[in-house]
Amino acid sequence: MRSFFILAVALAFSNISLSQSMDSDQFKTDIIELYNAGMKSFKSFKEGESYAEENGNKLYKTTLTLNEAKTVFISEDSEHNYKFVAHYSMKNVRDPKAKLNEISALMLEATAEFGLEKNNRTDMKYVGYQKQVIEFPADNIDDMGKHTSFEIGLTDDGNPMSFEIVVTEILWK
Repeated sequence: MRSFFILAVALAFSNISLSQSMDSDQFKTDIIELYNAGMKSFKSFKEGESYAEENGNKLYKTTLTLNEAKTVFISEDSEHNYKFVAHYSMKNVRDPKAKLNEISALMLEATAEFGLEKNNRTDMKYVGYQKQVIEFPADNIDDMGKHTSFEIGLTDDGNPMSFEIVVTEILWK
């Protein structure tokens, strides 16, 4: 009976630690690849015809991936601007907001060479109406539009926690 209890506790701890972590190096590599792809256009990464519409935007399957993401797709708006969207889900996270901060810090670390900075913004679609934005710091939209930008927001802070990463390609091509 004692060995069964020890085995159950060991399995529970290994499950918790596995579900709360992601491969940081692979994630940062993926973020750099997305930044570079966004500096050209996500259009070339669309796969097939649009499969759905959401808020007037067409959604496409994509050849781009983010490891460990639950779903990924490309969104095209009416002006033919593209965004890459990835959804994640993680179980047994004790503090979802802290985990989100940890992931956004990885994104900022990966994009440091491009001069991006992190800011908080309001967005009603996320928990607490907050999202984190990693973008080129400029007062001029023309300067900002020459760089790929990232958004990350918590979509569910329960168990599992869920969050979304949105990568916006450059506006001025």
